[in-house]
Amino acid sequence: MADRPSYEPVLSSKAAAFFVGHSKIRQRKLIALLFQLADNPFQIGDYSELDQSGREVQFILIRDLLIAFWADHAVSELRIVDLEEV
Repeated sequence: MADRPSYEPVLSSKAAAFFVGHSKIRQRKLIALLFQLADNPFQIGDYSELDQSGREVQFILIRDLLIAFWADHAVSELRIVDLEEV
């Protein structure tokens, strides 16, 4: 059986703004967490909502971080829509 392709995490402008507002140490931890999440792009979040285009966006709470994402299987990308500390 062939290995599944790796997915690449891609941040929206809103998620990128959150990301750059943190220290380098926190950024490294966030990157590691996002790549870990991208390793399982079929993961179901804690809950989901439909966005404006009708796409199902998954929301997952990991430690103190709420991550909103959806998998773009056509291009093997995990679209990170929003990052929020809770």
